[in-house]
Amino acid sequence: MEMGKLLREARAEVEKCAGVCDFYAQHAEEFMRADPVESDAHRSYIAYYPLGVVLAVMPWNFPFWQVLRAAAPALMRAMRWC
Repeated sequence: MEMGKLLREARAEVEKCAGVCDFYAQHAEEFMRADPVESDAHRSYIAYYPLGVVLAVMPWNFPFWQVLRAAAPALMRAMRWC
């Protein structure tokens, strides 16, 4: 009500958020896997590590999506280190 959003729109936003969480949960291992690269070294690879603070600027009328759009991939990375 505070956002001036219809209930069906709010439900759609929450479903979209659940979908992005499912997507990153299902693909986390693939996204975070170290990629081997050719080099003269015994073993070389590209590794993906968390970078720290995440900033996202979005419209105010998508409160759940604002958070989960940035939080889902950040949590996927953080969970790797747990």
